[in-house]
Amino acid sequence: MAKKKIIILAAFLAVILTLAVVWAVFTDIIILRKTEYMAGTENAVSILFVGSSQVFVGNVPRQLRAIAMTRGVEINFKDISRHGNRGGTLGELREAAISEMRSGRFDYVVLQDQTRRSLNNVEGLLDEIRILCDTAREYGAVPVLYNSAWATVNGRPDEGRLNISTQVYKRAADENDAVLINAAGAWIYAYQTIPGISLYTRFDPRGPHASKAGGFLTACVFAAELFDLHITEVPRDGLYKRSDAVSLAQTAWEFVTDNE
Repeated sequence: MAKKKIIILAAFLAVILTLAVVWAVFTDIIILRKTEYMAGTENAVSILFVGSSQVFVGNVPRQLRAIAMTRGVEINFKDISRHGNRGGTLGELREAAISEMRSGRFDYVVLQDQTRRSLNNVEGLLDEIRILCDTAREYGAVPVLYNSAWATVNGRPDEGRLNISTQVYKRAADENDAVLINAAGAWIYAYQTIPGISLYTRFDPRGPHASKAGGFLTACVFAAELFDLHITEVPRDGLYKRSDAVSLAQTAWEFVTDNE
């Protein structure tokens, strides 16, 4: 009888664990990560994304592709980003990124390093950015630096740490003649101007990441900065369609244009 109870308990726990994993994957708490590639026509703008989970949690590349199409800009992309503790630093991704750049098929190369390096390893971060920016330019691509809204306090952007990160990325952009996507600044601005806004995933054991709403806002910042696109309609095939989407898009546009 005792053995039978143990077997039943083990089976019950296995079912609970399986359901928990399925729920975690479905809600983006866990992402079973692999390289993502979305092709377009030969006239599409081609973007390589190189970074950590701040790139793919919230589906920034896909959301950028969808919203750009509403204004007639076609994008194809390849995203080789990884979780920060699973190879998602620019140093660890460097060889793979350079190999992709050698193909000469990318118009833009987006670089985003493991988030805390902007606080605890600035010189290492700047060295990696310099190498990859030089390589991108060598193979005909425009280097783009993505400063994510990675730090929070009480569920809101941590302005102190994010401002430090922003200064590091601004320095890197200036030194390497790269485009800066200052999503951190845009998120701070959004939380100051839109009541009740929520851009981060909930109950995320990995640390702060963008929800679909956060990914949408970040994608709108990319669209405004790279292509001068003022997004005024929500794509029908987009990942985020809630009622505040137009307000988020307007906020992104205001932030970018006011800080040019």
